[in-house]
Order: sequence, then C-alpha cells, then structure tokens
Amino acid sequence: MRWIIRLVVAFLLVAGLGLAGLFLLPGDRIARLAGEQITKATGRSVSMSGDVRPSFYPQLGVSTGRVEVANADWSDAGPMLVAEKLSIGVDLWALIGGTVKVGRVEAVSPRIMLEKNKDGQVNWDFSSAIAANSTSSRDQKSAVKPFSLERALITDGALSYVDHGTGARAALTEVTADLSLPEFTGPVALDLSARMDGQPFRAKLGISGFGDFIEGAVSPVALSLQAGGSDIAFDGQAGIAPVAATGVLKADISDPVAVMALAGLGPPDLPKGLGQSIGVSGNVTYTDGGTVTLREGVIRLDQNRLAGSADLFLDKTLRINGQFTTEALDLSALGIGAGAGGSAAAPSAGWSRSVIDVSGLSALDAEVSLAATSVDLGAVELGKTRLLFTNDRGRAVFDLAEMQVYGGGLTGQFVVNGRGGLSVGADLNATGIKIEPLLSALADYDRLSGATDFRVKFLASGNSMDALANSLSGSGGFSIGKGELRGFDLAGMIRTLDANYEGAGAKTIFDSIEASFTMDKGVLYNDDLLLKAPVLIATGEGQVGIGSRTLNYRITPTKLLKADGSAQVRVPVLVSGSWAKPKFTLDLKSLADEKLAAEKEKIEAKARAKVEEKLQKDLGVTVEEGQSVEDALKQKLEEEAAKGLLKLLGKRN
Repeated sequence: MRWIIRLVVAFLLVAGLGLAGLFLLPGDRIARLAGEQITKATGRSVSMSGDVRPSFYPQLGVSTGRVEVANADWSDAGPMLVAEKLSIGVDLWALIGGTVKVGRVEAVSPRIMLEKNKDGQVNWDFSSAIAANSTSSRDQKSAVKPFSLERALITDGALSYVDHGTGARAALTEVTADLSLPEFTGPVALDLSARMDGQPFRAKLGISGFGDFIEGAVSPVALSLQAGGSDIAFDGQAGIAPVAATGVLKADISDPVAVMALAGLGPPDLPKGLGQSIGVSGNVTYTDGGTVTLREGVIRLDQNRLAGSADLFLDKTLRINGQFTTEALDLSALGIGAGAGGSAAAPSAGWSRSVIDVSGLSALDAEVSLAATSVDLGAVELGKTRLLFTNDRGRAVFDLAEMQVYGGGLTGQFVVNGRGGLSVGADLNATGIKIEPLLSALADYDRLSGATDFRVKFLASGNSMDALANSLSGSGGFSIGKGELRGFDLAGMIRTLDANYEGAGAKTIFDSIEASFTMDKGVLYNDDLLLKAPVLIATGEGQVGIGSRTLNYRITPTKLLKADGSAQVRVPVLVSGSWAKPKFTLDLKSLADEKLAAEKEKIEAKARAKVEEKLQKDLGVTVEEGQSVEDALKQKLEEEAAKGLLKLLGKRN
C-alpha cells in the first residue's frame, strides 16, 4: 500500500504546479514539470499526453489526459500504470501554509500492473528513488509526508498481479473505489467494488490512525466483504509490516463458490452437511506466513453446528487442523449404507451402480478431532462418537476412538481414498452391536437378529457400491449371542424332511453362532460355522456372494433331538439363491450316501469277523487288536518258515 500512497503524493506535487498558471505557463510545460516531479519521487519515467489544464478556484489543481508510469527495468509487460485521465485538487491556503490538503483526486480507467520476478523483486518497490531523495532523518524514516484527502475516486479501473516465480496470477477488473482521509493521522475509509478473476465483490475498509498504520504500526481496522450471497466482517487490529491481523470474525458464507473464486481456488463440490453453506464466528488471527487461527469459534456447515478451535493454512491446497465438539451431526447426504452413491436399490436389484463422487475430498486437507453426541450417516445412525479425521490430498482416514452403533461399540480405522478413483478399507472391532439394524442399513438384510462381536479387515475399490462390493477382499470373524434366523425353521425342516416346512413364525431360534471367514473378489468363504440351538447343534460351510448378493451354503446338523429327547435323523440343509429369496433344500443324497456307507461298514465288519474266525480255526492264526488280517497271516507264515529252517539245520526246539 505504501507505493500507492507515495505515488499519490507525487501526483499531489503536480497540483502545486498549478501556481505556475499564475505566470501563464503552457500546458505542455506544466506536464513536463509534473512528470519530472513524479519521476523524482518514483524513479520511473512518466509521460503525459492530451491537454494538461491547471485550475485555481475553488481548488488549486490540475487535470491531465493520458498518463503512463514506466515499469521496473526488468519487466517486459509494458507500463506499470496507465490512466486515461487524472485530476487532482488541493486546498490553496493549506498548501501555502506547508500542508498538502487534497480536496479531490479522480482517476479514470487506471490500469495497474504489479509483478514479482523469479528473484523475488517487486515492481512497486521505489525504495532506491526514495533513498536518493531523502534529505533529513525524517525523510529516511518515512517517504510519506503528511497529507489529507477529502475524496478520491477511481472509475473503470483494473489491476493485474503476476508472480513469475510461482506462476500465480490474479486480476481485478471493473474497479470502482471511493476513498476519504480527512486527516493524515485520523481515520481512512475505503469503499471498493470490482471483479476478481471474473467474480464480483464489494469491500469496505476503515482504519483508525492512518499515519501510524502506513508507517507499519498496528492499528484498529474494520473490514467487510460481500461476494455473491456471502457476507464477511472483521473488527480488530491489523498491520502491514508484516501483514498481520487479530480480531473478531463474523462470516455468513452462503455462496462458498464465490468466496473460493476470490481466493483463486476452484469451486468446492461438497455434499450437504459439509459446507454448501458456511458460517464462522470467533476470535481470529492472521499471520504473515498465511496462517489463520480461530479460537472460541463456532462453525456452521449447513445444518450442522460445531464449536472449537482451528488453524487454517492458506496455500495451493487449503489445510485445516482443528478440535471440535457438536451435538447431533447430520451427514445424511453422504448416504452411507445400502443405497450409497445413488438412490437405494430394491434388495433384488443388487447394488447401486451410481457413481460415488468423492472429489470434494481434494478441496481441503485436514486433521480434525471430533466429539459428537450422535451422527446421522444416512442409512446408518451412530450414537456418541469420538474420532480423528485426517485428509491428505483426497485420502480420508477416520480413526475411531469411540463409536456407539446400534447398542454396541465400534473402534478401529476406516479409510476412503479418492486419489485416482475410489477405494475403501477398514480394520474394525465391534462388541455388542445389534446385528439386525446394522445389516438392514448396510446390506438390506433383515433376517438375522442378535447381538454380535466381530472383527473385520477389508479393502475394496471402484466408483460405485456395485464395484466396491464385487471387489471386496479381507478376513474376519464374528460371534452372535441369542437370536433368531428368520425365513426358515432349520430343526423343523430336518425333523419333517420337508424343505418347505416353515413352522410357527418360520424362524430358527439359536443360543449362539460363531464363525471366521475370508473374502476375495466380492465372495465370502467360511468353513467353520458353529450354530448352537436348544434342540440343535450344526456346523456350516460355503460361500456368500457379497457382490452378487447370493448364497451357496451347507448346514450340517451334528445333533438334533426329537420332542421326546431321542436322537433325530440328521439331514444336511443346502441354502442357495439370492439374499432376498433364499432357497432351502434337504441333501437327501448325502443322507443316502451316509446310510450306504454305514451299511457297507457293517457288512465289511461281519466279513472280517468270519475270515478271522476261519483263520483261527483252520490255520491257527490270531488277529491281534489293530492288526489287519493280511498282517496276521504274514506273521504266521514267517513263524512257520523259521521253524522249517531250524529243522533243516538239525536243530530242535
């Protein structure tokens, strides 16, 4: 800002040349003298074209045609400043008294080019010219002489900024500004409207103690900004050497797209509940390094309200660190559950193929801790929750310290990776979760009830729920306490040998179920399921198609009691078909094969007994326990051969 003030002061000196009009100097002579004064003040050559006209009453001043101020010698972007018209008026009697008191300054269509080269030099640095013109200790401390400005107007202005080192660019167009500074040491007020890279905005600035502020002192500042439907207000203190501020912020960002555009960032694509509309209030501090801190803050993200503190780092990618608490957190727009990524599909229709868009994760890097009394994720509802959310370039990690889920607890880690596509993974442990509402929310399956403990580690990739379900891999295990498996009566089917048997309530009541499993390419494999019921113990093995939502499973009773307590014939049950409409069949072939094997074993036992009896009677062969008939016969032959050999050698027993 100093260079602007210095440039204005240089132009003010032009007004003093209006006195030359008393001696009837021509306009071109006045223009030349004015240019020399500005060149002396800035170190840049100045040219003026068109009519240069002095005025004497009621204000002493001068108006010019086109004005150009040269750029730094290392720039090839053309003039630093071009204005189609410039007029300045000063208080004659104040000027005679040694004080510059400007009544009015007006610039028409000024074009300002600000540049920073690869070596860090800026084209608005006039320090060398100022140092060369300093003649006193005060001049060396400050090149800005006291002045006042009743009103300064800019119409149809433009400002461009280019950093040749980083490639950063910004452009202000359609600039209209109204500035007043009645006293140099008093307050200054600025009302500015413009377009930043095409985005219209309006800003108002008020500074107390302008003279101290321009010299680098921290001064009271009030700032407001309107862009689109957003309003931001700051009331506190600020300084420019270095750039810093602290105070109270109140922001109603109903149009985040407009505000992001002013910051030179692309539009955020966030679901409702994560910042389609934002409100912020609290004590804020901005440091010269580009860090904004919020303390005792309240943040509103659409319908959600969070309290806490945060640090926001402003660079190419926004980054936030924070700690927040909230009551009910509504993230239902995420739609986490069976219908995630699109409208919920009917159970028989399979998983949704709608694309899940997680591009919003790339808009903001984060490390945020959150404590909430409840969280609504759409299909899934959570109770008390404490977690740490970390997001790094589109990879979001949820570390779950505590999460109450359907009567139980869940801990572990869940990852959503949006880099180059979508993948999700988790390593979770749960205790006491009611399995019916959980499976209903996640998989549209409501046939199983009971409280479960489980562990699971999985990974899946794809841009839809269908792709994720069909790529699922991992492992885990679970145990379920007392509950029901609705849709069929397992014990009744086996007792009646009728696969269509339903019984009262068409359900299987059990005391416990436990199993371990692996998953690969969307298929779950299990071979150690154990089901215990009041009249039934059964094992299970088979496959569950998570991607295809199908079943191919075999349940084998190991114990089944009749109503009188006696043993019942055990028939395996095959479960196949879809989750929505499973098909049950009795494996009667397996039962027949089992009976045939038993009869074969009986026949073989009887035949063996007869052979052993015959050998004992006719040959004197005794079959010892655990010895085969062949081995017993071989042993007998070896003993007889040994006896014959001894006889040949003439030895007797």
